[in-house]
Amino acid sequence: MLEPDGFDDERIALGPQLASFEMLAIKQQCSLKDAQQYFKEHLSIGDYYTEGQQVLGHWFGQGAEDLGLGGVTHLDEFVRLCENLHPHTGEKLTMRQNTMRTDIGHDGLEHASSNRRVFYDFTFSPPKSVSVAAMVGDNPRIVEAHEQAVNEALRQLQSFAATRVRKKGECTDRLTGNIVAAVFQHETSRALDPHLHSHCILFNATFDQVEKKWKALQNHEMLAAQKFVENAYYHELTRALVKFGYQIENRPRGDFEIKGISPELIKRFSKRREEIDQKTRELLAREPEKAEGNIAAIRENIAHRERGRKIRDIGLETLQALWHGQMTSQENESLRKLTVNSCPASAAEENLAEKAVTWAEEHLFERRSVVHEHELWRHALEYARGREVTIADIQAVTSRRNYHRFDEHPGKVTTREHLLREWEIVQTAKEGLGDCHPLVGHPRPFNPQLDEEQRQALDALVSNINRVSVFRGGAGTGKSFVLRELVEQVRDGGRNAVVLAPQRQQVVDMERAGFPSPTTVASFLAKRELAEGAAVIVDEAGQIGGKQMLELIRLVRERNARLILSGDTRQHGAVEASDALLAIERHAGVKPAELHKIRRQDPARGQTLDEREHIKQYRQAVKLAASGKLDESFSQLDKMGAGVSCSLSNQAEELATEYLRLAEKNVSAVVISQTWAEVHRVNEQVRDKLKSNGLIGANDVTVQTLEKIDLTRAQKRDERFYPADAVVVFNQKVREAEAGAKGKLGCIVKAGVLVEVDGRFVTVTDKVLDKITVCRPHETQIAENDRLHLKANRKLASGDRVTNGELVTVKSVRPDGTIKLTDGRVLDSGYREFLPGYAVTSYGSQGKTVDYVLFSDSTVKPATNAQQWYVSISRGRRGIRIFTPDKEQLRENITRKGDRPSVMDLLAERYKNDWFYRLIERRWGKRAAVIMTRSRRGTRRAEKMRQKQNIAHGHARSVVRQSRSIGV
Repeated sequence: MLEPDGFDDERIALGPQLASFEMLAIKQQCSLKDAQQYFKEHLSIGDYYTEGQQVLGHWFGQGAEDLGLGGVTHLDEFVRLCENLHPHTGEKLTMRQNTMRTDIGHDGLEHASSNRRVFYDFTFSPPKSVSVAAMVGDNPRIVEAHEQAVNEALRQLQSFAATRVRKKGECTDRLTGNIVAAVFQHETSRALDPHLHSHCILFNATFDQVEKKWKALQNHEMLAAQKFVENAYYHELTRALVKFGYQIENRPRGDFEIKGISPELIKRFSKRREEIDQKTRELLAREPEKAEGNIAAIRENIAHRERGRKIRDIGLETLQALWHGQMTSQENESLRKLTVNSCPASAAEENLAEKAVTWAEEHLFERRSVVHEHELWRHALEYARGREVTIADIQAVTSRRNYHRFDEHPGKVTTREHLLREWEIVQTAKEGLGDCHPLVGHPRPFNPQLDEEQRQALDALVSNINRVSVFRGGAGTGKSFVLRELVEQVRDGGRNAVVLAPQRQQVVDMERAGFPSPTTVASFLAKRELAEGAAVIVDEAGQIGGKQMLELIRLVRERNARLILSGDTRQHGAVEASDALLAIERHAGVKPAELHKIRRQDPARGQTLDEREHIKQYRQAVKLAASGKLDESFSQLDKMGAGVSCSLSNQAEELATEYLRLAEKNVSAVVISQTWAEVHRVNEQVRDKLKSNGLIGANDVTVQTLEKIDLTRAQKRDERFYPADAVVVFNQKVREAEAGAKGKLGCIVKAGVLVEVDGRFVTVTDKVLDKITVCRPHETQIAENDRLHLKANRKLASGDRVTNGELVTVKSVRPDGTIKLTDGRVLDSGYREFLPGYAVTSYGSQGKTVDYVLFSDSTVKPATNAQQWYVSISRGRRGIRIFTPDKEQLRENITRKGDRPSVMDLLAERYKNDWFYRLIERRWGKRAAVIMTRSRRGTRRAEKMRQKQNIAHGHARSVVRQSRSIGV
């Protein structure tokens, strides 16, 4: 099973999520009083050694110029803008002036809150090694390069400035491209460590050229482009550093450091961060209820409230002596020689901008069919960081690319390949509406175990007259039971039935459920063995991407076969680009057969009246989530006592305690976590709890396990993404390397990747990069009765198979390194792709069913959305507990959409117009136009067929019912 790595928050240094590695931090200021004091107390007072000097901030931005602001930032100008007044005339600037509002909260009470954002603080900070080289190494050129890089990043940020349009029924944002900003540069932290950084204060005002007035700044696009702006800053800074003779070490998480400055030295000069983190830990331990709030805000409060007094009588020379005194003579000498011993800057690389953009395209479009253009710029800059190419060069390349751009969605782009692929999928499904005879002409009587809803769904499927049909049902509605009956009906009717699923684990589950000879979609497409007129039945079809779906649909069309797609697009979709089933549901006009009744959370499972009532309420919460009522779903679970308020510091302990309680009752449970860092923490805590209570063996055996690094094909061709200790595992045979073989990266070559395996080099070409996985090794303790989560498909030496995603239990660990499982299988000593199996990600939990779900909320907003919530809460049969530090934040996070926009979503109705076909022909030639024209004829034909479909479908159903009633 190809499972994305989950949301890897990288915040693992502190245990609880306290640290952050973002070099562009963004805060908004909503308090007018605090904003007015900000200039006096924080910005104008310079670094804490300046002996009374002030930092002379400067104005920046087209908006500032329009207001007549330039040069040095003065207090009176700053304060007037905070008050929403013109800095010179004192007149009101934008419409909104009130600073407080009253809202009704979820508790039904009135709550006062700030009504107007005063400004946004965008703070640019280079990696610590840069501050060390600049300040301790006394290199003013770096300080100047930082300032220039900040200015370039702000120029890019300004292009995303927008305002809201709320006139004549419009409800959109309009780009304005102008900001009013004041920039203040600092060079140390309050702990007197070197800390070069710039505060860029963006006032909540922008000039709308269309309406000819100042309006509030809409920051949505600016925040969306944050990573691009951050990389613009990085790129300009590293270009300068390389010119100065420094060597740059780019890191896979997106940042960089200067080579030659040790991690120990970096940590030594990060005392302020360590101090804030320590005080945060102490506060959470002392007042755990505070952990229910936002941790970043708590850290900010601590940083502000408990900061030391400013020291103003220490000069720069004294500070440098202080810094050098904290270093060994060897460290001082190494710092001095950083540029002396560096290699000269390399010559400009030919076509670097083209190569960088091509890499970004391959990386992004592998898993998404629509991206924002600034995402391409961001990844292209990451690829070319420190090399001689400008941001303008990158942007010029993308402007020349033959992307399809969406007029209604400025900045979003797709490729010819993705547009034509999604188009053909949808149009083929449209062409097939009403195009066939009933799937089963003379069905036998239905299984009496089917209830009325299931019989109706099966009736709709066997009488279906479409080339492509859809069977939709929510989590736990019993789709598999109906599908198995459908397969039997198809075969009894004399038609070949091919049963498929996207992942190997799903195939194994279908085999256990009695499906005849299921196989994976990939394996089926590789062989292309399909009888004329057969029925292809696909379970979990929502996890098929556009590329495989198009291959499948084309093969079905060639063989005059039928395609039945079963799935739930409200759950996690495909890893590869395009949620194809969702596109068919939304745009092809295919009417699905549906199941709504939830059977997994069955009150009859309850052993007491109270438990039966509890399961009934739980089922209602899942039903609400399935219907898109996320807030009501959360309220239902909270009302029934499922929510457990806990701090981040003791969350894992609480989860472990609950897991132990359920294990002692001999019921099944799984912890569903939002990030991989959290999965590891919870696994460790749960295992310790089980071990201390004797539920797993006392004697640990240490084995080296391998954890997958989730990489795209483009990333596999980039050495940045291979850690020094990376292990390359072959999932399938490649040349001389057998499945399961392990090696080390040799180098990246033009043809692909060179891997050293047992002293021999194996070339893995670009075409077969999906046959290798890059892993990082870990030492893992296992013992009798340990739970393991297997992470790779493999045929074992015994002939047995293991599949990615399985949860298994250890019976014993043998001296030769093999691991015997309680089900009798034996993991070879070479099979080490597993981790403790007590906690999994939401994606990893999909398809699994347990008695109880323990949901672990890490408060990481990007890791939480509607799909993640629905999948997570629906895994249990009997109950769920939700462990969260902040209920209201979780309630808000789960309403975020998790599905990706498709090309067809953004095209909307435009593709029906003649000009669109002419545009495609001009842009991509006659071959594309032929596909489009054929599809258009199919669309027109489908419109006519759809009008007849209800009559034809009704007739087909009557024939089916008549056949069944006479026992044919």
